Amino acid sequence: MQMENSKTTLSDKIMQEILKAWQDGHGGSAEEVLLFQGAQGLILLIPQALYQAELDLYKNSLGGGRVLNKYLRTLLHTVASEFLPLSEEITGNEVDEVIPLIDLKAGWAMAFYRTK
Repeated sequence: MQMENSKTTLSDKIMQEILKAWQDGHGGSAEEVLLFQGAQGLILLIPQALYQAELDLYKNSLGGGRVLNKYLRTLLHTVASEFLPLSEEITGNEVDEVIPLIDLKAGWAMAFYRTK
């Protein structure tokens, strides 16, 4: 039972810290981070991670927002990589790769910590 409380506390901590890091590094209207854990890793999902101006830029972009997507993925990878040790502690496994994903239509950012 103690282990579960410890994992819950770690999960809460990484969600709070990722949200703070994203707000500090990017801004936007993100108010929460959701955590999903499975056999292959951990996903941290940031709903409403983007500014309305970024969403409008994507909608009006002829190139499908490639530059915006690349910029946001790079930023998310930088932010998410800071929490690699904590994600390994939560999953109990070594993280093989941090994969940043941006959904420009929904305005969401997702960091997938894929474990070995």
